[in-house]
Amino acid sequence: CMYVLLVARCYSKSVTCSMYKEEYLSTRSDHPLRVTCYGSSSSATPVEYLAEAEALGRALALRGHTCVNGAGSAGCMAAMNDGASDEGGDIVGVIHEMFVVDGSDWTTEEGGAHSAFHGGKRTILVASGNDLRERKRLLVENADALVVLPGGPGTFDELWEMVCAKNLAFNDMPIVCVNVNGYYEPFREMLDRAYNDKLLRNKPETILHFEPTSLDAVKWVEMITKEKKEEKAAVAVTSKESRKGAYRRADSALTVDRIDAGRRSFLSNLRSSFRKDTGETSRRKSQTWKGGILLVEEEDDTWNGGAGSWKQNSMLPVLSALALGVAIGTAAATRSSSRSL
Repeated sequence: CMYVLLVARCYSKSVTCSMYKEEYLSTRSDHPLRVTCYGSSSSATPVEYLAEAEALGRALALRGHTCVNGAGSAGCMAAMNDGASDEGGDIVGVIHEMFVVDGSDWTTEEGGAHSAFHGGKRTILVASGNDLRERKRLLVENADALVVLPGGPGTFDELWEMVCAKNLAFNDMPIVCVNVNGYYEPFREMLDRAYNDKLLRNKPETILHFEPTSLDAVKWVEMITKEKKEEKAAVAVTSKESRKGAYRRADSALTVDRIDAGRRSFLSNLRSSFRKDTGETSRRKSQTWKGGILLVEEEDDTWNGGAGSWKQNSMLPVLSALALGVAIGTAAATRSSSRSL
């Protein structure tokens, strides 16, 4: 009886997961991503790795994401291209010019490219140079995320280069390994060891993530990129409000400093404001140095300073004339005093 109950529970769970998977893949993402994928190109790649690679290509296509890879016709690269191509997904292949021999077309059946690229149906980017650096750059250029399938030394090289760059804050790209049958478990252990031995400053999970399946990897990438987009939007709004407030305070303090320094600085400040107000000088962004920081304010018809503010065609010309009269009167009184002496 207990055995039958256990089997029933497992079957129910399996059906629920299958239904959720189908529902998830039946809708396209609201935020299409450009996802770079690394993986093996060996014809000896185990079947279970190929299955996850095909599932990755299929999931990316069904969710409306672009799959960027090495365009290989074997291994995980071929399997992911099979999956993406079968679902009509967007695929971009990146190769090195060394594979284009004597002007031959690499996108033909004889050329070596995956069938998804035959006949110019999809984009192929050709990298130049004496090594693979340009190809690796093109693979991740404008990418939103990186998904890594099981692979050999070439895949390791590409993965660790991106992990190193992220650790040094050269990029903030989500990086996830599809940890099929624990294939990348040694990498997780290596990062944990480096962190525990004080050789890695950032926590391992902040620079490299692991998921058991391709579908989980795609879901994680979508979640992280959405969170990062929302965070950037919130920071942009906060930064804009903070900058405006700081500029008004700095402008007010700067005006007070000029008044305390003497009438000449005060009058100079008023004359500059008067020219700006009457259009005698070209309009441009205001720049103010305060505490060693250059604060730049967008063009605005409103001037804020001290305890008051005014707009164009306001009391500024009157105040300028009044201040100028006071200065002339003071100068005349000074000359009169000098003559009497």
